[in-house]
Amino acid sequence: MKTIKEIAVSVFMAFISLILLTGLIQSNQAIVIPEKTSGLLPGDMSFSVQEKVKYRYIGMEKCASVCHNNEDMGFQYNIMKDSPHSNAFKILVSDKAVRYAKKANVKENPQESPVCLKCHITGGGLDSSFFATTYKKEDGVTCEACHKGAFITKAFIPKEADCLKCHNDSIHRMHHFNFRENCEKIAHPRPKAKLKET
Repeated sequence: MKTIKEIAVSVFMAFISLILLTGLIQSNQAIVIPEKTSGLLPGDMSFSVQEKVKYRYIGMEKCASVCHNNEDMGFQYNIMKDSPHSNAFKILVSDKAVRYAKKANVKENPQESPVCLKCHITGGGLDSSFFATTYKKEDGVTCEACHKGAFITKAFIPKEADCLKCHNDSIHRMHHFNFRENCEKIAHPRPKAKLKET
């Protein structure tokens, strides 16, 4: 039969082992997100696995049904739905897209190519665990492409560097990107709050 002293030593050793094990687990969680996904984050932010919270893209229709298709929000959904961004996926069936793909040595259908989809759909390059059932790639580049991120759950206003991840010359020649002018073209601000009469 163990004495009280032996039991106390065993409990103490188990406690120390638990602390050491917890420390090892936490130190391994500080591994930086793989380069493949870190490039998808605005401003090339790098998050440790410990800080990583997966955002699940819900799709434009869900954004509309929850908040963004009413007078108070300035019917932002309608503006987005009628913008060139929403046609980004559909345009991949055009002859022009096929020519661009061929020039970039893309062998598969542009609508299936990770190279093309990286910029032509929201969340391009991410695995299916990042998407809710309401998400549709056919919606093209949606609200969430500019205002959310794979590991960014809070909405943000994009900066020029965020837009330049796609609006650049990396795969095919694009018109000169002027951040200010292009933001004005797709602007969808909330209306200013009306003052209540007393």
